Amino acid sequence: MKILVIGSTGTIGSAIYNDLKKDYNTVYGAHRNSQSYSIDLTKKESIQALFKKLPKLDSIINAAGTAVWKPFSQLTEEDYYVGIQSKLMGQVNLVHLAQEYLNDKGSITLTTGILAEHYEPNAVGLSLVNGAIHSFVKSASNELIRGIRLNVVAPGAIAGAFPEDKKFAGYLPVKIEDVVGIYRQILNNSSTGGVYKIY
Repeated sequence: MKILVIGSTGTIGSAIYNDLKKDYNTVYGAHRNSQSYSIDLTKKESIQALFKKLPKLDSIINAAGTAVWKPFSQLTEEDYYVGIQSKLMGQVNLVHLAQEYLNDKGSITLTTGILAEHYEPNAVGLSLVNGAIHSFVKSASNELIRGIRLNVVAPGAIAGAFPEDKKFAGYLPVKIEDVVGIYRQILNNSSTGGVYKIY
């Protein structure tokens, strides 16, 4: 199985990348500053350039994307567009482009988070894009070609990266190994259109 992990230096992405390398021979790690597999999710041409460097893939996992954290009263239209261009349209464009570079019945897994459904101060911009991605996955998964599957993982705060005894959006942090286990589960099942919540 040939797997691409985008955002492979982040808290979640690096854990996925390092875990999958234990059991799969071909796992590519891509991120913005990579010398070998660079990607900027805000630019379609960057996404496509990465795919052109790689062989046909069996699975693509994205754990990259950002948004602005500010109180609602301070958010500007430009602030919203940061998350829209990166975490929302970055992942939407990834799905559109990935179809051409995946094998039949390949898998695309996106990442959102707890803020799609639960409130945390200063996180309105991120909540907006997370919720939109959930709607996108539920709908677009019905129309992908050649049996390609599309799912999304929505984790809570990650223990270690966030104080383990402090609640985030009303929930205590989750263990990174449990989150990685969800991505592994999606790799090996036949689901599509799923929103996998872990918090």
